[in-house]
Amino acid sequence: MTFDVGTIWELYGLKTNPFFTDPLLIFGGDIDLKIGFIGREEETKRLRNVIYSNNGSRILVSGDVGIGKTTFVNYVRAIASQDKFFTTLKEIAVQPEWNGADFILNTLSAIYYTIKLRIDIEPTIINKELLRKLELLVDIVENKDKNYSLNIGAVGGGYGTTSNINIPSPNIHSLHLFFEQIIQEIKKNSYRGIILHYNNLEILEIKQLQTLFQSIRDFIQTRDTHFIFIGNLIVPQIITQIKRVNSVMSDTPIILESLNVKEIKKLLDTRINLLSSPYLKVSKPYEDEVISRLYSLYEGNLRYILHSMSTVFQEIIKDSPLIITNKELTKVLSETAKKRWLSKLTDWEKEVLFLILEEGEITNKDIAQKLRKQKQNVSKVTNKLLDLCAIKVKSIQGKEKFFTVEHSIKWFLLEKEAQPTKKINQEQNIQKILGEWDK
Repeated sequence: MTFDVGTIWELYGLKTNPFFTDPLLIFGGDIDLKIGFIGREEETKRLRNVIYSNNGSRILVSGDVGIGKTTFVNYVRAIASQDKFFTTLKEIAVQPEWNGADFILNTLSAIYYTIKLRIDIEPTIINKELLRKLELLVDIVENKDKNYSLNIGAVGGGYGTTSNINIPSPNIHSLHLFFEQIIQEIKKNSYRGIILHYNNLEILEIKQLQTLFQSIRDFIQTRDTHFIFIGNLIVPQIITQIKRVNSVMSDTPIILESLNVKEIKKLLDTRINLLSSPYLKVSKPYEDEVISRLYSLYEGNLRYILHSMSTVFQEIIKDSPLIITNKELTKVLSETAKKRWLSKLTDWEKEVLFLILEEGEITNKDIAQKLRKQKQNVSKVTNKLLDLCAIKVKSIQGKEKFFTVEHSIKWFLLEKEAQPTKKINQEQNIQKILGEWDK
């Protein structure tokens, strides 16, 4: 008997995969966010203080990719929503092409969909005319129709065939005024304020980010509204350099560090408990030392740990539950890495890839020097590795790109750690690694 990935978790008495990497949701989801969230007590207290102590705020939350920034902000929003703060169902994904008007339109769109889903529970949350205006603006966002109609008649929908609904013009000032109307209308429903959560800031180029924040500076100072922006560690450096914007931020950025290994183990234990089926016997799918091993490999990056664990179980689907040990982890992930990568690369390309893996972060120039090759030849290889998603650009300094490996390439290191060797010079070391991994 065989099982597919979707049913394997029943073998362990679980409803679904406990190693999922999606952020925990404020409303719905397999796990209650208020129960499933672990750690970050000080950061939670600080963000709550910013929200609860101000009649409007602006703050950045920053950290490495996969550290848990979105779940953290969702957790604080979930707590605040129980204290009569209105917040949108999902975060708002900022796009590189947005200008100030686009930013406000998409904010209004997120508010509209949240209200629509809550209208049966709170029918008085907003009056019908404002709701209809919101609906028309959402149509503009979705259809990307920039030919705004300022006087829309015969809208129907219970508003009367002779009704004229005036919606804001497309300029940022008119949209801002309309947004303020929405906020005050929501506050009439006994809400203390509104919390808005924006992510994706790291995908904007520096100039795009600077231009956008310059254009929304006045908007994000709207009273009774709390703006939370999420980005990588570079974003705060850019924002703090925009003096007009930095001067209106409510506090210095909240920088999230990795959870410690004890917290990650507790997080996974909590997930297994919450995802347990009441009708099946529950078995913990792994030994705790496996999490310690991956924690060390990825320096605490939660997303990469979870992804690696999911991959292990995808690769060993059987008809009986197997408890993963460090030996099994090493075997499965090392073999998976070989299957995924080695057949696609020449020996010369493998040599470059493994050097990047060994170095952690390196430029084409340094690769060429270490391997005694021409820089243009190295560039061809790194371009191929980028196309294969084996490496990525970690940072750019001047004209030099610093490359690092994608997280799944690090699975090769598990086998290398299991067979420690004496330290030898760089070229000999690479050749030895190539020989071991090609076996």
